[in-house]
Amino acid sequence: MEKILFIAYQFPPRGGPGVQRSMAFVSHLREFGYEPIVLTVTEEDIRQGRYQYDESLMGRIPQDILIHRIPANEPAVWAKRMMELKLYRFFWYFGFHRLWEWSLNWNDHAFPVAQQLIRQHNIKLVYTSSAPFSVMLLGMKLQQSLNVKWVADLRDPYTDAYAWQFPSKIHWLFRRRFERNVFSKPNRLIVNAPAVKELYLKRQLIESSKITVITNGY
Repeated sequence: MEKILFIAYQFPPRGGPGVQRSMAFVSHLREFGYEPIVLTVTEEDIRQGRYQYDESLMGRIPQDILIHRIPANEPAVWAKRMMELKLYRFFWYFGFHRLWEWSLNWNDHAFPVAQQLIRQHNIKLVYTSSAPFSVMLLGMKLQQSLNVKWVADLRDPYTDAYAWQFPSKIHWLFRRRFERNVFSKPNRLIVNAPAVKELYLKRQLIESSKITVITNGY
């Protein structure tokens, strides 16, 4: 059975809609001949970030799946203090390259662990689940440094969606540039709706032969 490094920043026991797709994939990949090894954040990170916590979701994942948890180091405490002082928007505007997603810091700590897991288990395929979209940078770095194949799964569109906020139109344009530079790099890009595939092909972000639709089944 081929092993996959399955990188999902949002993963049980975190609750909410963002974990459902990754949880289902991990639960069923063995049926298709793949053994997932999960890399995600710690349970303490979920609690400290005050995200939804649902321990029951762990019961829907095979107990013998290997799950490695790395501290997220989200700047939540600092950000809360800056919000109290009404300074966060200033830092968000001028430091957006580091604050566009709080998960960005996790990449630095997850990369050496991911490298070790890939070498230890002779992994040839890396899967990333987004959002957060900064995790795609981790997948791309692993692809380029270790010559592994990279599959990127997008649960939602990024700059074309209403859910994400940006300090200004200039910052939004920089994120559009991120999409142009990164979305074409995976060996396979998975999206969850035909409309998203059509959108990305229209924007010429990726070749049609490299993008696949897998709709949500829950």
